Amino acid sequence: MFEEVKNIFKVASIYIATIVGAGFASGREIVQFFTSYYSGGFYGIFLTGVLFAFIGYTVLNKVYLGRIQNYEEFLFPTVGWALGWIMEIVVTLFMASVFCIMVSGVGSIIADKINIPFYYAILLVAFICMIFFFTGVKGIVSLSTIVTPILIIGILTIGIYIILSKDASVFNISGGFKNMTHNWVLSSFLYTSYNSIISVVVMCSLLPYLKTKRIASIGGILGGGILCIIAIVLNYVLYIFYPYVMSMEFPVIGIVDRYSEMMGSIYRIVLLLAMFICAITAGYGFIERVSGKIKLSKRILIPIICCITMPLSSIGFSSLIANIYSVFGYVGMFMVFIILIEGIKLIKGNKRLGQ
Repeated sequence: MFEEVKNIFKVASIYIATIVGAGFASGREIVQFFTSYYSGGFYGIFLTGVLFAFIGYTVLNKVYLGRIQNYEEFLFPTVGWALGWIMEIVVTLFMASVFCIMVSGVGSIIADKINIPFYYAILLVAFICMIFFFTGVKGIVSLSTIVTPILIIGILTIGIYIILSKDASVFNISGGFKNMTHNWVLSSFLYTSYNSIISVVVMCSLLPYLKTKRIASIGGILGGGILCIIAIVLNYVLYIFYPYVMSMEFPVIGIVDRYSEMMGSIYRIVLLLAMFICAITAGYGFIERVSGKIKLSKRILIPIICCITMPLSSIGFSSLIANIYSVFGYVGMFMVFIILIEGIKLIKGNKRLGQ
């Protein structure tokens, strides 16, 4: 029983870790996809939470029942050969983009804090990532199991503190909120879509931890539920200070700094961890994609990819979320609908079998 609970937590943790990246923890994604829709943003987050839980449930169950060991074994039987190759290219490009951006973000924070040249910071981050890549999925799951609770506690603690304080006067905000609820459904699907690109790839590597069907089911649902709760807390914080937060690169840090310099420093550590775990999961997924296509040992491939990352880490953070993420969201939406259909079939099949 204890072993089963531990594996449920591990599965849920790595699912959460693939999504709670820098854009989520900083509040930039929440502002872009939810807060700007006023009250509709809360409905959108609830819809997103349901979608995340359903996608996690579906993918992990298919991995368990089909004994799937990698993304290709999940992708091609699900969507077919032609569409499978299109999705394969989209997934690979997206993970490469996210890996480069997160490495750049972590490097920027480190360079500022310890006062070293940016390039050296990038080199340090790439080297640390390389070490974790060599540990394989076991090392990444262990890292996620440690880091994810820190992220959850850090985000919720800061968020609840600000909500209880609820002093918007520190920003001298005037005027009310603009009602923009007309498109929150599409925004919710876009957010779910591009975030699912990496999470599905990583979930397809979790078979060693899916000892029972219950681990697969509860792990996916728990991951989606926790993500929903965290997003609601963050959105409420950002909702209080909207529209001031719209122009900020890291909205939550901008808010926290006005309340407490110490709490701002703590949250920067949370953000750094979020960016790092996002870089690890995206980079690992990218390596898995590339290694499956070329006949090259991972011992050689991993250092090559980490070296290539350094000169490519130069895209602006907020512009990436506003433009590139949305583009991949539209492209990846097809996969979300396919997974939803597969999930409905899975539930119907379980009912027929009396499970």
